[in-house]
Amino acid sequence: MVWLILALVIGVALAGTVIGLVAVPARREGRELLTERAEEMVSSVTERRGRKVGADSDAE
Repeated sequence: MVWLILALVIGVALAGTVIGLVAVPARREGRELLTERAEEMVSSVTERRGRKVGADSDAE
């Protein structure tokens, strides 16, 4: 069990390192992290989520 937890911690550390080496410098240079298609998908999901949250609060 200890080895599994250790492997998970190492995986998370490697993922954080990759993000630190790739995404952070790209963001500082002003480049977008997501493509146009991905931006549209994120906005549609957040819009649907907002409608669902609004509908749920009306039902209470």
